Amino acid sequence: MLLIGVLATTSIIGSGCSKSNTSIANIETAESTTKESQVEETGKKQVKKNKFEYPITLGTIGGIDLMADSEFPKAGFFETNWLIFGFNENKGELASCFFQQQCVSKEDTEIIWDIEYSENLEKIPHIMKGLTTLWDAFLEDGRMYKMYSEQQYEVIVDNTEKVTYNGVDFIKEEGHIDVTRKDASNTRFPELVRAGYIAYYYFSPEGAGAYPADDNQGYGMGMAIWGVRPVDMSNEEEAKTMEENYEKLKKSTKASMETLISLDDYWKLDK
Repeated sequence: MLLIGVLATTSIIGSGCSKSNTSIANIETAESTTKESQVEETGKKQVKKNKFEYPITLGTIGGIDLMADSEFPKAGFFETNWLIFGFNENKGELASCFFQQQCVSKEDTEIIWDIEYSENLEKIPHIMKGLTTLWDAFLEDGRMYKMYSEQQYEVIVDNTEKVTYNGVDFIKEEGHIDVTRKDASNTRFPELVRAGYIAYYYFSPEGAGAYPADDNQGYGMGMAIWGVRPVDMSNEEEAKTMEENYEKLKKSTKASMETLISLDDYWKLDK
């Protein structure tokens, strides 16, 4: 599982889980625009590929190609505890973007994560924002950005809509993450740092894969999320680059989601 680049190495996480002991910041959501149950059936016939450039599974529902769109911003590949950075060799740049996929089973909510469990797709986006360790990681991995204890962040939802790929329903969510000063008078830190993200929430049924072992890919409440590197919004050049990368990211995520195939077909790929 991998995505856009930066500096350093560690172990990569797929559908595994770990529990947050502390959370530096609280996540709050505010939906400014909701597209009422607008189902985008990507009905144009999918052309099945024999090979994915970078294959990755989404729980038991299937697999996608993270490199379906070669225009995705790049800056080298590194594996980290929580995030996936980069498709190319390191060229010394900070990460442009990140990707993370997570599935949470009912058992996980009881012994690992302190969140509720639901098979209702409409409830999953709100519940998954309770995975504070994961959301913290988007801002606390120095390969992209380092948020300090004097700062706080807020997740703000801009748009949501229901979309369908390969017969599977998702809630697609576009939004941004704002990092601000806890004390407005503390000028050691930028007034506003912002990142953009795109998430696809889904439900991954236990036992729905091609084989019993496919449950190892994760099942339960699912989330696949892409995001762009946070930048100081007072820097016009950085802000412009972030917005440009975010627009590229929107196209890339859609291209990847359109490659969704069943796990039965996924295991037959020429990887």
